Amino acid sequence: MDLALDVRDLGKTFGGVKALDGLSFGIARGEVMGLIGPNGSGKSTTVNTLAGVFPATSGEIRLRGKPVHHLPEYARVQAGLTRTFQTASVFPEFTVREQVLLGAEPARTRRGVWSMLRSGARMEPELRGRLDEILQLTGLADLADTRIEEVSAADQRFLMIATALAADPAVILLDEPAAGMVSHERDRLSHLILALGARGHAVLVIEHHMSLIMKVCDRITVLNFGEKIAEGTPREIRSDQRVVDAYLGEAA
Repeated sequence: MDLALDVRDLGKTFGGVKALDGLSFGIARGEVMGLIGPNGSGKSTTVNTLAGVFPATSGEIRLRGKPVHHLPEYARVQAGLTRTFQTASVFPEFTVREQVLLGAEPARTRRGVWSMLRSGARMEPELRGRLDEILQLTGLADLADTRIEEVSAADQRFLMIATALAADPAVILLDEPAAGMVSHERDRLSHLILALGARGHAVLVIEHHMSLIMKVCDRITVLNFGEKIAEGTPREIRSDQRVVDAYLGEAA
């Protein structure tokens, strides 16, 4: 399998606490993988370690075959790994298009993005075309020139995905993208995630909404106490007794 993201024996400790212990999984180009587990299972630590917020204590992270676990966060973005956050991370005074333009900086545009915004210089046709395509894909085209502070909370979450796409990533980490969304917004999100996979992006989805996970994911990895306890298709995960026990243990 041609893996876009290859995680090998990943470990992360905080003091004497093992937050991640020998975690291994891979995501192929065009594949959508879910990462689930009870509260405190290590999902957020996994995302932050993959993205470079936390340095890995042990193991390897390979992006398109090249090790990136030694790189800082910005360099991983430049290498092709982007992410969203559990809470919207946006500039409220910017327009939707300007926010997405910021995400294009790692793609090495010929003119610096910040200087373009400051000077009001015209955008290169190729860049404008790419941003228009992303805005259309994420359902934000009609809001392109709207200030973000006037945009709904759900659309701000779609905006984070659009900004992550602007860097033309090989791998996108979606950290609880459905948080705060109602049913029809989650349906829209499901269609978008499936579209990302169809475009060839490798997608890792960390989410509590199990119906969304079961709908969009090709495979699912399950964590408990920092260890992988199961991996398989949605159908296999549904009937895995280890997964049932982990979630029932949390509920008890």
